[in-house]
Amino acid sequence: MVLRRLMPLVLCLLLTACGGSGPLEAPAAVERQAWVGAWSAAPYGPYPLGPLSDLLPVPLPPALPLPPVPSLLPGNQAVDQSFRMVVRPTLGGERLRLRLSNLVGDRPLRIGPVRVARRLAGPALVPGSDRPVLFGGQPEVIIEPGAEAVSDAVDFAYAVGTDLAVSFQVIGESGPITWHAVSFALNYVGLPYLGDSTADPAGLSFPQPTLGWFFLSGVDVLAPQSPGAIVAIGDSITDGAYSVPETHTRWTDWFAARLRAAGVGMAVLNQGINSNTVTRARDGFAGPPAVDRFDRDVLGRDGVRSVVIFEGTNDLASGVPAEEIHAAIRQLARRARDAGLCVVVGTIPPRMDVALGWEPGSMEPQRQRLNELIRADGSFDALADFEAALSLPGMPSLPNAALYFPDLLHPNSVGFAALAEAVPLEALVPPPAGHCKP
Repeated sequence: MVLRRLMPLVLCLLLTACGGSGPLEAPAAVERQAWVGAWSAAPYGPYPLGPLSDLLPVPLPPALPLPPVPSLLPGNQAVDQSFRMVVRPTLGGERLRLRLSNLVGDRPLRIGPVRVARRLAGPALVPGSDRPVLFGGQPEVIIEPGAEAVSDAVDFAYAVGTDLAVSFQVIGESGPITWHAVSFALNYVGLPYLGDSTADPAGLSFPQPTLGWFFLSGVDVLAPQSPGAIVAIGDSITDGAYSVPETHTRWTDWFAARLRAAGVGMAVLNQGINSNTVTRARDGFAGPPAVDRFDRDVLGRDGVRSVVIFEGTNDLASGVPAEEIHAAIRQLARRARDAGLCVVVGTIPPRMDVALGWEPGSMEPQRQRLNELIRADGSFDALADFEAALSLPGMPSLPNAALYFPDLLHPNSVGFAALAEAVPLEALVPPPAGHCKP
């Protein structure tokens, strides 16, 4: 979904690290099957590439996400400095491992030490909760360009709803930074040239809060009793555009709460990217299109059992015909089914953001046609009727303003909750709560 210039608010295949620490050994088969992605963010970049870098100097409301931190990243790279990323996994456990990405890097990325702790507030840690994270038994790891490093397992017990703080130092110059531009959660960046401040319990050495996840791409948990993870791939509506930071009110957060209420111990992985498309309709500020990132961001996540595909509105806004968008969605669904996943596809909600470039006369008929094609398609396991969830009752072409932000493009928190209720839970989870079989 588009975070555009006039907006009113604001890898590759999984690879192990190589270099100084040596390649990570593959875990035993039984353990590999028990790892489940508990949190993830789709990496892209390079920093500061992303929706915020495309804003014009227009009046912006207080809810605008915090900007990038150019003063702390000399030459748009990290230089001998530490980061503290805060995440909230949707599945708990007693053993975890981390994923760090150098997806858009142009040189080997040297990181270390790496630590994980429970977050107290802001950048401060819960006393005594800090644990070191190793890679191949070493405190440092070198990640080649385009690769992702997976850490060793760490004994670290936490419950769902716990904020984890992942701290790490970038040694030397990082080169182009892999990041997730708008996290809608507060993260913290240390000063350049300061070196290792990862063990700072109060977080005073992390002076710059920002809404971007840098380098961190995933947290996995050892959960042999879990049925697995559900991945949501989408655009800014899935990413949580405009949601108030730290409230965890994206539609995927509401859906994770639905799963817990139903007694289903599955994770929900949010792989939304602002402005993303299904087809190759846009350039890099929108991240790789879904057809190019599907293997990495969906099939490559650990323990994935099912997927919700919710993309297409940005393709429509870019002039892509409905038939072409539908064909791309079908391709993604086929790839998921071939990998043994259950598939739910979402219809495209109505929008009326004419100030941001939506042209109702030409684009609305294509939106309706795309939804007709999605509804008539029998190759999916189920349909999430997001159009019905967000439109005025009996008027599917008009957005229900009570469920949207003033831009009439992005849902508010109540709208996000409505989207979560529209997802057919039973199609994504195994018996007895559902019918998604392995």
